[in-house]
Amino acid sequence: MSPIKPQKTIEATIAEVQKRDKRYNYITLIVSMVVIALISSLIIYSQHEKNKANEEVIQQYKMELIENVRLREQDSLRTDSITRLVTTLRKELAIIERDLNDNNTPRNDRATALANVNLAQDKLNRITNNISDNTIVRYYKRKADGSIIERLIQSMKDPSFRLNIKQVANDDGRQKVNTIHYGKNVDKKEVYYLVKRLLDIGIKIKNVSLFKEADGYAGKDGSIEIGYESTDKVAIVTQNEIVKYNVKNERVNYYVRFYSYNPNETTKKILARYIQRANYKLKIYPNWKEKPSFFAKVPTIFYYNSSSKAKAVALKKELDGKVRGLTFKIARGNGYGISKEEQKNTLVVHYMQ
Repeated sequence: MSPIKPQKTIEATIAEVQKRDKRYNYITLIVSMVVIALISSLIIYSQHEKNKANEEVIQQYKMELIENVRLREQDSLRTDSITRLVTTLRKELAIIERDLNDNNTPRNDRATALANVNLAQDKLNRITNNISDNTIVRYYKRKADGSIIERLIQSMKDPSFRLNIKQVANDDGRQKVNTIHYGKNVDKKEVYYLVKRLLDIGIKIKNVSLFKEADGYAGKDGSIEIGYESTDKVAIVTQNEIVKYNVKNERVNYYVRFYSYNPNETTKKILARYIQRANYKLKIYPNWKEKPSFFAKVPTIFYYNSSSKAKAVALKKELDGKVRGLTFKIARGNGYGISKEEQKNTLVVHYMQ
């Protein structure tokens, strides 16, 4: 017969329950503190991200304000510049008109008069450049051309061009224009439409080609020229031959925002030139005087949609190595300051020394 197990006293039972309650309360307290710490961390992190986002939006607005002020100042300077150019041009045209109408003065040097005409035309073109970003078409007009070509170019709307008429010295009136050259930064679709329209009105274009790479041609990278060149070629360019220029330039639909902090200005200009040559629509913002918290630590190209990553990589290839030692990182941006509609076709460049 087993011995009878002694029963706990009421005091012992109460003490044991109190001990269990203390242990339970301690565990509950620890768990509660951990939960509170976790929630607090999440709140602090969330608030930090919100503050970061708000700071970026505020900086974006500040940047837009600075840009608007700069544009207003630029517009004012541009207006003054146009006024001065128009005044000078009127004087030069008056001199040309006087010389041409003065029957008592022999015209021994017609080249001088033509040089004055070209000088006046250049100033007209500079005025046009202030109010238009369209591609320049330099037309070396021949007497035999008549006015049909200039009327055509002036009437074109999509695309439209800035017409710059050049007078040709020693033009005997026997030859018509037959050649078109275009710069490497010109949209080939523009070349296609211009040549097509010229062929449509019966202009016998025998050669369409890219400007050669040589000294003195750099300023022609963004322009088209129409003129006459002596050639043995008899056949004219056909509509089928110019189809190769009718290509879709997808980069034209992409926007690049260029932000910089403490940049090398020469390098910045070089980068901007290469971005434009690659046919992206570029907007350069004023330099940051202080580095924002969201600014990249190294030169970076940001994309904001998986579909535009390939374009960011292509832009990196355009820029890497153009300046010795400078390379760009590719990263996906968080999208702050960029609308959902813009995220598919917008790239952002952060550049610093």
